[in-house]
Amino acid sequence: MTGEVVLQDDRWSFVQHPNAPGRPSAASVSSATSFTDASSYQPQVGHLRVVRVDRADWTPEEEARVVRKVDMVFIPWLILCYTALNIDRVNISYAAIMNAENPGHTIFAQLGLDGDKFNWAVSVFFFGYVLFEIPSNLVITYFNPSRWLGRIMTSWGIVATCAAAAQNYSGILTVRAILGCMEAGFAPGTALLMTFWYKKYEVSSRWAYMFAGATLLSSFGGLVAFGVAKMDDIRGISGWRWMFILEGAGSTLVGILTIFFLPDYPQTCKFLTVREKEIIIGRLPPTGPSIVAKTIQFWEVVDALKDWRMYAFSLALMCELATVYSAVYFLPLVIHQMGFQSETAQLLSIPPYMIAAVWITFINWSSDRYQEKAWHGLCCLVLPIIGFFCLALFQGGLSPGGRYGLIFLTTLAEGVVPIIIGLSTISTKGTSRTALRSAFTVACGNIGGAIGGQIYQQTDGPFFVRGHFINAGLLILVLVIFLIAVWSLIQEGEYLGHKANITVFERGGIEVENQVLSVDHVLELTRSNSDRTLGSRLSAGVVPKHV
Repeated sequence: MTGEVVLQDDRWSFVQHPNAPGRPSAASVSSATSFTDASSYQPQVGHLRVVRVDRADWTPEEEARVVRKVDMVFIPWLILCYTALNIDRVNISYAAIMNAENPGHTIFAQLGLDGDKFNWAVSVFFFGYVLFEIPSNLVITYFNPSRWLGRIMTSWGIVATCAAAAQNYSGILTVRAILGCMEAGFAPGTALLMTFWYKKYEVSSRWAYMFAGATLLSSFGGLVAFGVAKMDDIRGISGWRWMFILEGAGSTLVGILTIFFLPDYPQTCKFLTVREKEIIIGRLPPTGPSIVAKTIQFWEVVDALKDWRMYAFSLALMCELATVYSAVYFLPLVIHQMGFQSETAQLLSIPPYMIAAVWITFINWSSDRYQEKAWHGLCCLVLPIIGFFCLALFQGGLSPGGRYGLIFLTTLAEGVVPIIIGLSTISTKGTSRTALRSAFTVACGNIGGAIGGQIYQQTDGPFFVRGHFINAGLLILVLVIFLIAVWSLIQEGEYLGHKANITVFERGGIEVENQVLSVDHVLELTRSNSDRTLGSRLSAGVVPKHV
């Protein structure tokens, strides 16, 4: 048998390791109970370790204050980064109707995007994106999150700017494919980064704040497109080309600044005091990703691939993002064919995403606040399913305003995206498992982006009945898969429920590669400003790995 003798609240108890057979001998446990100081107990059986579990020496108010401080550093900057990502990814949808009243200046006319060529220009982005998502996330800790995420942003900003130079169908296909490769890793990288700072029941809401804030700000891409359209033919450059130039340059600048402004780990950040670092580290789950795991553990990766729920969440996210991206890429076109002018359609694409941003924030805050996922996911999916069915069945009898109103129902489906990504990310342990799982889920999910690019065809206008039916069916499938996976997690009880709230202080240290690194030694290193110093000290054996 393998386990630990744990002292908590002045009481000793034996904790058997997961999957370990047998039980401790009465002698080993009784000998432990005769001591009141963990440091004075040396077990005779080599497979037992003693862990002293102290009560957290901070108040809930102090913890909340430190978490708010972390939020104020991370969330606004990540919102800005993700806004840039959204704009550069979907600005081709605004280019589709820009200057439509001047046919010779449209992207369709100048690049020869007849038939389904525009759909493929949209979908090709996701081929490289999916291919490089997992490798990117597996190396992020080696290069440090700020450097790697900043590199990703800078790269895609440069490529997005180059889209303005496309002269034909092949050119825009090439740029969009490379753009997907450059953006790969950002979304799962931010999800992984948050697990270094937040509890399991805080990850979904923080990712949602970023996602919702970016959705809200990027919804004003329609307003930007409205303004940029006025630049048409300035210096002989079409309006849609100006849009790619300006928005790509903005992303490049934000990417460079991210390298310097985005913190990496609690142990190495400069905006927290040592006391605040102790609180942030001590409140984390002991089996979560850690700064000390700087290399990929192959056995963790293999173990992660055995969990069927990773594939379930991935399939659910793929179907979900197919509907999301079909709306993102074609909403201006769908609204335009409802009978609105192109510039009006650009502006009318803003309000649905403003409502969606509020909904995403509220539903994910509530989900983390009440530590419940199934009913919150259900609320995110039922109304959009009804909305898509109404658009498919009753559009002919509605006015343009009535059809536009149903769009608001369909955008509520975006609320479940952070819930799915958050659940998949937190329902495992260890840095390598978490990195693989978050990247695999987001990568497979973004296959839905390629599918979404084909759901609405121009030949299906003005009602797009086929596309609305497809989206309704996809969301029904998401609902079924999501509820089955969440039910399984609830039954297991380790990642949802009271066990998900166990902290480093309660556990007695951080678990790395099935070994416990004493919390005292971890906190000692918070005074260091270099995580590479930490890694070298661990490798050299200067810092003990066992309690």
